Amino acid sequence: MSAIASRVEWGDMVIVSSVIIGAATFLFRKYIFGAKPAQDLTIAQKAAAAQKGVNAAVPRKEYDSDRDFVLKMRNAGKNVVVLYGSQTGTAEDFATRLAKDIQSPAVRPLVLDPELYDWQCLASLTDVELVIFVLATAGEGEATDNMEAWFNALASDPESPDDSDIPEFRRADGHELDEDMPLQEISYAMFGLGNNTYEQFNHHARVVDRRLLALGASRVGERGEGDDDADIEEDFARWKEATLPLIRQHLGSSTPLESGDESAPEPTWKVVEVAASQQAWTKGEFFEGAVVTHDSRHPFAAPVTAAVELTPSADRHLLHVEVDLAGSGMRHESGDHIGVYPTNADEEVDLLLAALELLVKADVPIAARATDPFAPQQSLFPVETTTYRAAFRHYLEITIPVPRAQIKSLVLPFARSEAARSFLRPLAEDKDAHAATVAAGCMTLARLINAVRDAERQAGTLGEGEEPFALPVEAAFELCPRLQARLYSISSSGKVHPERPTITAVVLQYDSKTEQSVQAKLGSRRCGVATNYLLGALRYLRGDRAVDLEYVSSAPRSGFLVTDNSQLPGSDASDVVATKDSKGYVMQSFTVQPAQGSSTNVRELTMPVFIRKSAFRLPADNSTPIIMIGPGTGLAPMRAFIQERAQAARENPGQPMGTALLFFGARTEAHDYMYREELENLFEDIKQTAPESQIITAFSRDQPQKIYVQHRLAEHAELVYRTLLDGQQKLNGAPKAHVYVCGDAKLMAKDVSKALTALISEREGVSENVAAKWVSDMRRLSHYQEDVWS
Repeated sequence: MSAIASRVEWGDMVIVSSVIIGAATFLFRKYIFGAKPAQDLTIAQKAAAAQKGVNAAVPRKEYDSDRDFVLKMRNAGKNVVVLYGSQTGTAEDFATRLAKDIQSPAVRPLVLDPELYDWQCLASLTDVELVIFVLATAGEGEATDNMEAWFNALASDPESPDDSDIPEFRRADGHELDEDMPLQEISYAMFGLGNNTYEQFNHHARVVDRRLLALGASRVGERGEGDDDADIEEDFARWKEATLPLIRQHLGSSTPLESGDESAPEPTWKVVEVAASQQAWTKGEFFEGAVVTHDSRHPFAAPVTAAVELTPSADRHLLHVEVDLAGSGMRHESGDHIGVYPTNADEEVDLLLAALELLVKADVPIAARATDPFAPQQSLFPVETTTYRAAFRHYLEITIPVPRAQIKSLVLPFARSEAARSFLRPLAEDKDAHAATVAAGCMTLARLINAVRDAERQAGTLGEGEEPFALPVEAAFELCPRLQARLYSISSSGKVHPERPTITAVVLQYDSKTEQSVQAKLGSRRCGVATNYLLGALRYLRGDRAVDLEYVSSAPRSGFLVTDNSQLPGSDASDVVATKDSKGYVMQSFTVQPAQGSSTNVRELTMPVFIRKSAFRLPADNSTPIIMIGPGTGLAPMRAFIQERAQAARENPGQPMGTALLFFGARTEAHDYMYREELENLFEDIKQTAPESQIITAFSRDQPQKIYVQHRLAEHAELVYRTLLDGQQKLNGAPKAHVYVCGDAKLMAKDVSKALTALISEREGVSENVAAKWVSDMRRLSHYQEDVWS
């Protein structure tokens, strides 16, 4: 009896001791294991370090004056630094525009990329200086690549950011910082960019904002939040209207800019026409010389090895495009994205050149240099010298509607007639008028300029002292943001096809809704830049348009026009109709680049691409069941997953494999079922080791009542639940199976989440709140992943 009692007491002591040790370890984890490596280098920094032969695994600890953004700001005579976290360029554009808006004798901003500077220097700012963060949210609530190191430092605990360690800031003057609130002397402003169709709306800006406040910093004004699903431009304008006066007040400015000021602004860029003998880069080059690592700033000119129509009988173009990465050093995994830099259509380029009265010197070599000697970007283009035509074709976004704030600041000041001012003022000052005319009509800069001139023509003779409307090219360059790469989920497996990533995309064309008179080659038709560029590539490779393939012996081959619309008048001509194909799509003209070394009469071309890594990943263990929901082109990453699982089944027939369910949706089975034969064959391979694996389809227009993938989830609730259980009797928490959703974020992704929650609630006999918590836990554990867009 005493022996038993002794064993019980000893067991109790072991348990109690374990609890005490565990609690102590948690409480003093920072001192036992050391602080988390918040200052680890970003992916881009590691790549740069690797090129220089530096050990990229070692975090930067020593002070480097070149990476001190506060020192750079002061040396430039500035007192405000604007830091942007940008993945696609929008936040960078907003930061640049914000700096111009707040510029005054007392407010002197400098825009910087945080990736190039150390976060430790943040504490060196004083109370007469200010830092402004303009932060986009990437992926599923992640920091942008160029803010990765800063975000990791401020939020070292990704699961619970508010419990993060206090970063080890430093001041160059050696001033001792408060241990708990090291940022209590700094002030900042914050604007976030996001999309409310995503679950982690503006998560990046919200977390950074909370951490700065917790570390003692003072915020000027409210945190702004832009919603790209609604009207992010108006969100930005409202935030600026409320916050800019507070920024000026904080910095002691007694001369706020007058809202009615219509004087011409100081240009950001100075355009210089250089000697014709100087080499001009005209083919969309992104860098000069050789490069070791290809990335978004140094894309690889990938040969296009295949371009086909996936659904020829459908009433829209659905494309499959394959590129060759051989020799690039780039590798992709299933779930990654490929970035493609498109080319603007020649119709749009000519329209803008004509509107700016530049057609006669479109091919004159130019350089665009910053007027501010301290600006972080001294050249507008990635190459020193280009031409007007090449600038608008390769480097600038020319097909987006002009934002209201920029009509006010960069277009209205150049109106020299009452007719022009009367037309532009409502678009600049009335958001409803702007929405109805510019936004709804997708009124690009070229169309806006032409609309102003129409207003002047209708008004008749110009008054005394008035001049016809003319926009300087410097203003046009500022109005057109940098042309951004378009990201596509790769639709092929990196294990099965390591150097041949594929793109699956629907070509976007639609007719704009506007009462404004239409005078342009393309009429009211608006065309997605990248998908129509891919369609142009397909038409070129397929050979269905007449193209002169002969070499010109006296000059280097500079590219080919894919269609003959370029022969239409360069100026507006409302009586001319652009060529359309059998599906009613306008056949835009593109100047494509032949593959290097291609020979006469061989249709070859390259396009600039790079790989963007993603967290959208298959489970490492093939025995884990997967449920894939990918309607439309949301099938793209699922096809990659299926290829990978099928190869594993073929190579390891004796190894256990989890059930794979694919829920695919489209409009009709007869016309829109892409990759059907391939998918059916791949699933036959998978079924050899996972017999319940199958494709479940939802064709919305094949019956009177529309059926979508979320309806099929409910109809196959027993199979889905059994797959989620993965051999368990009950779930009692987040399932071990992995769920993947790709496609529309606004409706489909939310409906799928609701359907899965309802299914778990019903089958487990728990409330929907409990089921929703389990689904949330799946997200936290990366068992429920989304690759969605709006």
